[in-house]
Amino acid sequence: SFLDEIIRKIGDNGGKVVLATPSGARPRWLAEKYPEVLRVTETGERKRYGGRHNHCYTSPAYREKVRIINTKLAERYGNHPAVLAWHLSNEYGGRCYCPLCEAEFKKFVAKRYHNNIEELNTQWWSTFWSHNYSSFDEVEFPSPIGEMSIHGLNLDFKRFVSYQTTDFMKSEIAAVRAVCPHIPITTNLMGTYE
Repeated sequence: SFLDEIIRKIGDNGGKVVLATPSGARPRWLAEKYPEVLRVTETGERKRYGGRHNHCYTSPAYREKVRIINTKLAERYGNHPAVLAWHLSNEYGGRCYCPLCEAEFKKFVAKRYHNNIEELNTQWWSTFWSHNYSSFDEVEFPSPIGEMSIHGLNLDFKRFVSYQTTDFMKSEIAAVRAVCPHIPITTNLMGTYE
C-alpha cells in the first residue's frame, strides 16, 4: 500500500517512476525457509543471511520466488501511467560455489567443449601440470582448497558466472515482459565487478 500511495503522489504531481524489482536483497524468511538461496564461498562454506546480493543465481527456489514477486509487481503497477520503466535488481554480480552451481558448471563446460573431454584437456592445456581430466564429472570450480593453476578453468569459470548472471537476468525480464510487454527495462552493473 505504501508503493500505491507513493506512485500515485508522484503521478499526481507529473512525475514518473522507474520501478525496481527486489531481487538484489532477499528477506530473511526466504533464506531461513530455503537455505539453498544463500551463496556458498569458494572454500565450501554457506554464507549466512546478511548483505545484499548474497543469493545463488542457480537456485530454483530463488528463481521461482523472484518470478512470483516480479509478476505481482508487474500486474499491480505495469499499467500505471506514472511507471515509466522497470529497473531489474541492482548491480548484478557475485559468485556462488554451491553444488547446484557446480552441477551447472559441469554442463556448461561439457557443452562448450562439445562433450569431448580431450578437447577440454587440449584447450585448458591441463597436461602442463599433469592435471588431465578423464570425464566432465571430475571438473570442479577453481578453489584455494583445490585446483587454481589451470588458466582455462579459471577463465571458463568467469565465463560461467557471466552466463548464470545473464540467464538470471533474462528470467527476471521474462516475468516482467509477460505482463508489461511494452515498458522499457534496464539495469545497472558495477564497473569494477569482474
